[in-house]
Parts: sequence; C-alpha cells; structure tokens
Amino acid sequence: MTQTTTGAGQGPFSAHELKGRDFAPLQFIVDGLIPLGLTVLAGAPKVGKSWLSLDIALSVARGTAVLDENAHRCAKGAVLYLALEDNDRRLRGRLEQMLGTGPAWPANLFFETGPMGMDFDGLGRLDRWVAATEGARLIVIDVFQKFRPIGSQAGYQQDYRDLTKLHDLARDRQIGIILVHHLRKSGGGDPFERITGSAGFLGVPDTNIVLDKGRGGTRLLAQGRDIEEISREIAFDPRARVWRLAKPRAVDRHPERDRIRSILQASPSPLGAIAIAAQTGQTVNAVSKMLGEMFGNGEVVKAGWGLYADPARLDAANGGGDAHGAPNAQNSQNALNGQKLQDRPRSSSPNDYKRRVDRERKERLRLSGR
Repeated sequence: MTQTTTGAGQGPFSAHELKGRDFAPLQFIVDGLIPLGLTVLAGAPKVGKSWLSLDIALSVARGTAVLDENAHRCAKGAVLYLALEDNDRRLRGRLEQMLGTGPAWPANLFFETGPMGMDFDGLGRLDRWVAATEGARLIVIDVFQKFRPIGSQAGYQQDYRDLTKLHDLARDRQIGIILVHHLRKSGGGDPFERITGSAGFLGVPDTNIVLDKGRGGTRLLAQGRDIEEISREIAFDPRARVWRLAKPRAVDRHPERDRIRSILQASPSPLGAIAIAAQTGQTVNAVSKMLGEMFGNGEVVKAGWGLYADPARLDAANGGGDAHGAPNAQNSQNALNGQKLQDRPRSSSPNDYKRRVDRERKERLRLSGR
C-alpha cells in the first residue's frame, strides 16, 4: 500500500491516501474499558470513585486485572496518582486495606498529595514526569476540580479549554489520563448528562465512565469513541476494598409482578399505575410501589412522568437489541420518545389540562376505594 507522511496539522489528505495508511492497533489502559487518551470517571459523592480509580492505578502498576480476573486486564506501566483530596496518612491507610502490609508495594506507582494544579504549573509537571519516567502509562487526577484553575468561571468554553489541555497531553505522550469527577444529585434520564459541568465533559474526553447507584444496586456505565457502550452491574467488596462485577441478581417472581408485565407487554403504548390497577384489581398505591421496584430491577422502563413500558416490547418495535442481542437502552428510549410524541395532543388549552388532571384525580380516588 502507498504510505503518506501527511498527518494532523499538515494539510488536507485524500480519502485514497487515508485508505492506504497502516495504523497500529488501538492500545488500552484497561482492556475493553479505558483506551489511551482522556477518560472522565464520574459518580455521586461517597459512591466509591476513589476506590475504583486507586484499584485501576494499582492494577496498571502491577499488570493485573480490574473488576474481574478474566476480563479488563491492564498492561503494566508506571502510574502517577494525584490524590488531591487526601493526605499521606489517609492514602497509606487505603493502600494497607487493599494490599496489606506483607508484600512489597509497587515501586512504579507514584503519588502527589500537595498543591498540584493548573495554577501551579500542573500541566508542565505532568509532562515532565512522563518524559522522565520509564514506562509511564497512566495519570489519575482525583479530583479534577482541585486541579483546575482557582476561580475559573463555569461554562462550556472554560470546560472545553481545561479538558482539551489534558486531552492534548494524553494524545501527544500516548498515555492515559483519568479525571475523577462528580455527578449532579438531581436530573433523571441519561446518567451521563448528570456529569457536573457543561457539554464539554461529554464532547472532549475519549471515554466517559459513570458509577450509577440506584435502589437496585450500582452500575458501571461507559461510552466512548473507541469502545462499545457498556452497562455492568458491580458490587463493592468491603474486605478487599475493590469493586467487582456483580453476580446476576435473582428477581423475585410473584403473580402480581407477572401480571403487570403481561399487561405492559400487551399494551400498544406505555401505561400508568391507574390504568394498570384498573386491570389487576389492586390499589393504585400498591401498583405504584411495585412499578418502582420493577423499575429498580430493570423489569420495566420509564416512558415519561408516571408511565411505564416493557423494555423488550419497545426494543423489538424499534429494531431489536444491540450487536449481542441484548436490549438496547438507547433504542428503548428512542421508542419511548416517539411514543410520547405520537400520543401527545396537537393542542391543549389550560382548561383542557385542568379537566384532565381532575379526571385523573377522581379516577385515582375511585380505584383506591375512597
């Protein structure tokens, strides 16, 4: 094949030239989960982000696996961990819980706990560490907010500038950089849209990972330019102080739950607790409570305020699941959005809305026996 030396920033190149290029295989920090480049790892406060990021750092330093011994292995390399919310004593305590006091701790895992940020030549110091360290492979910044310029204004432009500087460093040095970050407490829908900050946090990083904790447990969600979307149930091992892939949870089956699923599977559109209760003979409160439990277990999906649907039916109506035959969450959501648009009235006056609310209130009272 014909090779061309034209690269980024060296002028236009043709599709024919691009076809003739050879590229090295994509490299991963954590196989199948975190490729080289910039990664944002986000979660709610105290959910366990630091335990996961520290486990990733240790796994890379030792060349072991994360989450599961049979998957997500890490190529061995030097790691710099900026523990910007910890002191040396707390950091050693965490490592003692994870590694014990016996075997030698990794000599290629380095820490910084003092002032270290963009206002303190942070980018330059990171670049110099990579240049001076043999086998440098990963930098973890925990947390990203303490690395950013002090007093920087919130907004897309500032987020984009700060993230791009770290993205460029990771790209130029061919390393991985993980930014530990926070989720907003409120805001349903897509968990990735709860990442604190602007859309820059979704656009600049190569990979985004979210620890999504709900009533049914914790999910690790990942999406990026070079990975397939991931949704895995994980559980924290309190003895080893690490996150592991969770065993599939058994869902308790009983007639009421099966009846609700049958009703949703047969319905051409999403239903609320009132409509379901009218068919099952249960109270609205009992149905609402059970729908909440079923949603937490992933047995039903939400289709708007107070509306639920069967995920398999929606997935089939929208063209099936993912490449592995599993239900596709995005397809389900797209189908839900389409259903809501179809069901929405073309126009609605305030009086129409008030009458509809009154009817629903009276129906709830009737079905609840009041």
